[in-house]
Amino acid sequence: MGVGTIRLHSMIGIVHWRRRYATVMVVVLEGMKVVGLDLETTGFDSRSERIVEYALVGSDSDGSHIGLCSLVDPGRRIPPDSTAVHGITNEDVRGSGEFSEHTDAFSKIVEGAIVVGHNVIGFDWGFVHMEYLRAGLEVPKVRGFIDTLKLARKLRIPGRHRLGDLCDRYSIDLERAHRADADASASLILLWKFMNEYPERFRKPLDGIIETLD
Repeated sequence: MGVGTIRLHSMIGIVHWRRRYATVMVVVLEGMKVVGLDLETTGFDSRSERIVEYALVGSDSDGSHIGLCSLVDPGRRIPPDSTAVHGITNEDVRGSGEFSEHTDAFSKIVEGAIVVGHNVIGFDWGFVHMEYLRAGLEVPKVRGFIDTLKLARKLRIPGRHRLGDLCDRYSIDLERAHRADADASASLILLWKFMNEYPERFRKPLDGIIETLD
């Protein structure tokens, strides 16, 4: 799969998300670019491991659709233990380009956006940050982050707070867990579920909901 190519089933999922959930979220996040982000990687340490897949799913400030998903060549072999989690093999990423070849498209989408993800601050953005540093590029300036893992803890959602467990609790289809497009879409739907269940916690201004790294 080439740089910036989005899979057909990813597009179907994005269209489904927009039709069902985007209108509700626009009421709260009106006029904002909102993008779900998820990564798959070779391991857990952003200093030594690399991205093998990313997905950006959501809506622009004018309500238009955003969807970008691509495999990435990490420039090293993908450990079998990592492939066992996300299913991405060395053959899959061959010819997909290193992350430095994806930065233009990635930056264009996330610049000025509210970036939503499950553990997006603790995991995903750390990898993005390191990939930009390796490429000698400035890290994109986002408007802020909404971390659904932190939200689940803040809202004291009962049970475990892994993405899969929360999707089970809220009846969110996550058949393709640990693929970037599926997890990014699920994080956005999970945010909508939180907004619907706890509307009093999502009044403007969204102090304590939207976080920055400043």
